[in-house]
Amino acid sequence: MDEPAWWPSGISLSSIDESVSEGTVRTSFGKTTVWDFEPYLQPSHWNSSLEIGVQWGDWNFEVQTVEVQSVTKNGLVVTLNDAYTASILPFGVGDDVSRLYRYEPWNSALVGHSVLLPIAGWTVDGNDRILVFPRYELKPFDGQTSTVMDLTRTIGGIHSALVGFSTPNTERRWNDRLKAIEDELKTKTMWRAPHANTTVGLPRLHLSIDSLTEVDGVLNFVPMSRSLAEHLLCENDRLPSLATLMMLEHQWARRDGLSEQQRQQLLETWGASVPVDWSSRTALSTVRGGAWVWRYHATLLELAQATAFAEASIKEDCQKWLRDVSRLQAHLGTLRMWKSGQWVGFTGLAVAFFSYRLDSFLPQQSLALAVLSFGVVVASNAVYRLKDPKAY
Repeated sequence: MDEPAWWPSGISLSSIDESVSEGTVRTSFGKTTVWDFEPYLQPSHWNSSLEIGVQWGDWNFEVQTVEVQSVTKNGLVVTLNDAYTASILPFGVGDDVSRLYRYEPWNSALVGHSVLLPIAGWTVDGNDRILVFPRYELKPFDGQTSTVMDLTRTIGGIHSALVGFSTPNTERRWNDRLKAIEDELKTKTMWRAPHANTTVGLPRLHLSIDSLTEVDGVLNFVPMSRSLAEHLLCENDRLPSLATLMMLEHQWARRDGLSEQQRQQLLETWGASVPVDWSSRTALSTVRGGAWVWRYHATLLELAQATAFAEASIKEDCQKWLRDVSRLQAHLGTLRMWKSGQWVGFTGLAVAFFSYRLDSFLPQQSLALAVLSFGVVVASNAVYRLKDPKAY
């Protein structure tokens, strides 16, 4: 018997029946909760009172029909009464989606932006189990550059609306995320980034080109739950807007392949839609991480998800991309060597100053050493900046 699309066959250590009976799914990535949602495929169970958890939002309707629309890695999507669309999430993967509705300041900030929020749901122990939306139909992504740019502006607008809820740079936690995935997947790559101070964390929205709908003629994102692999391997971190953008870019690239010009256009479109500090030269500097470290992050997450669901072709594509990253990292290592030249220059300036004050050198010798050391500082910094790889 074939396993359903939502079951992580690549990492599960027990059967579906065993896991549901125990209420816990055990995998090689770790464990989380799982629940028996089968009764909710029938109308009667929707109309009975819930014994655990929190039922929130506008859940005052009687369900008469339940029709399964799709089954994916994220769970099931069903239509209720031909009037509502509900997501059923088999695993405990957090409450990122429901918090967008339940936390009123975030909800208010997103009013008028192209993101479709749930209107009701059921959350148990901090994990969304059911999310109810107004009835919608998924709109296939058409692959057009103009569509991607519209979606990029939408992401920029959504994140700009949440700037008042941003948190400071947490580069240690972001680097810990990368390490956790690298260690579990045993990749041959390692990347840690000293992110710019202007790179801030934002409330999480999991957006995808595969989760779009049209509202009044405008494409809207339908926020998704956290992926199972990310939930098992990573902490519940706030990530910068650039991280979400690079996940969108990664999805687009996997589908159609991207040129350097398209990547540049994507970043420029996003930069015009968000606070200027987020897209400054420092924030996008590759030696500080910039766009490339978040491309790396997006690839690691997809590799982990592909491993969890035994998707061999996606795993191969991700591993090929990671092999190419090694060359970029070697270049960054060379740049760090040039950066260290600044400290050689500063040391020379200090020696020149004190040798002059202590009469250790002739004034002309101290001056010559100072000029030479200053030249080393300037040259090292110039090479460091000029050789910084483009963000696209």
